[in-house]
Amino acid sequence: MRKFTQCLGLFFSSLLFASWAGAVEPEFARLREETFEAAWSQVGASYYDGSFGGLDWDAVGERYRARLPQAEDMDEVRALISEMIYELGDSHLALVSSDYDPEELIKPWSGGTAGVDACYAGNRIVFYRVDPAGAAYRAGVRNGDVLLAVDGVKVKAFRAMLKRTGQPEHVLKYSLITALLSRLQTEAGDRVELELRSPGGRKRSVVVELERYRSRSTEPLGRLGRMPLALETAVREDGVGYLRFNLWFPAVMPEIREFFGELPAEAPGLVIDLRGNPGGMMVMAGGLAGLLLQEQATLGRTTLRSGHMNVVGFPQRNAFAGKVAVLVDETSVSTSEVFAIGMQELGRVRVFGQPTPGAALPSVFFGLPNGDSLQIALGDFKTPQGVSLEAKGVMPDEIVSISPVDLSQGKDSVLSAALSWIQSTH
Repeated sequence: MRKFTQCLGLFFSSLLFASWAGAVEPEFARLREETFEAAWSQVGASYYDGSFGGLDWDAVGERYRARLPQAEDMDEVRALISEMIYELGDSHLALVSSDYDPEELIKPWSGGTAGVDACYAGNRIVFYRVDPAGAAYRAGVRNGDVLLAVDGVKVKAFRAMLKRTGQPEHVLKYSLITALLSRLQTEAGDRVELELRSPGGRKRSVVVELERYRSRSTEPLGRLGRMPLALETAVREDGVGYLRFNLWFPAVMPEIREFFGELPAEAPGLVIDLRGNPGGMMVMAGGLAGLLLQEQATLGRTTLRSGHMNVVGFPQRNAFAGKVAVLVDETSVSTSEVFAIGMQELGRVRVFGQPTPGAALPSVFFGLPNGDSLQIALGDFKTPQGVSLEAKGVMPDEIVSISPVDLSQGKDSVLSAALSWIQSTH
């Protein structure tokens, strides 16, 4: 407990404080010990690596338990627990403070939409895929506009708030875009003020009135509520197929299979655009892979505390045998990463765009006595070549920079690079 100080001479107040401290300190000491023990024992029971990376977890507990009496408030207890679990070197172990309300940063979808997407141009967040018929476009948002603030809160302030939640550094870029875009997906009729800077440097503010999302949505699954579901398929004028979907959910697979059935075998190539796709059901990665493979292949393996689970692609009817380009960026996460790196290592696809975060481990949250939550990884995903995906992510075969000016002129540099490769004779 923090040391209470008052001016010398206030003897009566000092006596009151001594009485108050004596009543509170035992309660805090009890909660401090119970919270520490719960965190240490839950990691010991649930962490996927029973060898703890070579650490003696009992000895680690004793070492940090000896320092516990020095923690004078709950923030110091949290710091001690975080230091302890970080010894395992796993970025999917995290302590989330009860002071953090996830809905304050990442708003749940409530049926509204602005008709925009966002990506990174360096460290700047820029809008792209702005729907000309959408609410954001009517408000004046254009492709290539740099986002500076939402409802008066600067983008840098959002990032600082996310860092305080204890999230691993490698997922912050993804989480930041997710948090900001979630404010443009609340309820229809909500008004959101955006501060923007055009590619030419002009700053301006616009107010976007969200409209009702009228396309498909997912069914609730576990702790996941409904989410907007998007699927885009096309055969371009140059004969190249194009496939984009925003979630790995079973509802899109019948149409994906239908698209492959209609894609001409002589098509020069296929683009699978996974930018902005945060994942979903991992088994679907094998399902899509089967539409691109001639022989059975494993995309990777999740090792659990006991046993393992392979992601396998089984060849399917109408499998496409031509060139395949996969587009990824900082918002391609989880199953998107599993598919991209698995197919990349198999030599079946060429990957274009920006490195992905490396966030593909299955994990769960456990409640602690002080109200905090402890996130613990239950498995470790490794690629066909035995490389751990976590915190490393997918490194594109061709890293392609994003330019706000290009976006404002209707140029998608990542897609252009993929199309150039497909159309090449090499």
